[in-house]
Amino acid sequence: MPARCPFDADGLHWPGILADIADAAGPLAAHRVAEARGGAPAYFPRQDALSDDHWLVVACGWDAARAIARRVGGHRHDLPLGPLSGNRAAVARAIREGLENGLTGHAVARLVGVDCRTVRRHKNDDDRAGQAFKTDQHRLA
Repeated sequence: MPARCPFDADGLHWPGILADIADAAGPLAAHRVAEARGGAPAYFPRQDALSDDHWLVVACGWDAARAIARRVGGHRHDLPLGPLSGNRAAVARAIREGLENGLTGHAVARLVGVDCRTVRRHKNDDDRAGQAFKTDQHRLA
């Protein structure tokens, strides 16, 4: 698992319960919860009901899971997909950052929550734009 969010989380709007999770345990925990259970309802246990094999502990680690359980535990919540769903500019930025940081297309797709074809399309569009820029610079010289 990455040690930090795979995208710049500063200034992102965390929808729904993910805002509480980000506030309680940080943006990486919110991202991991959305990655693990986003788009579906999920039960968050009380702190004393957490265990090593509970999905929340597996996804976020004990410290973050305890913080989340203290804030939202004991209830079922509908989990949004995350701050990048439906935001093309944020998705494009996250894909670009992942690729620039040396991640594979598959790793970027998993982290951002898109299909591998989407990552490949963004990469190809960037490659074509860079090539067009080089061609224009050559013509101007």
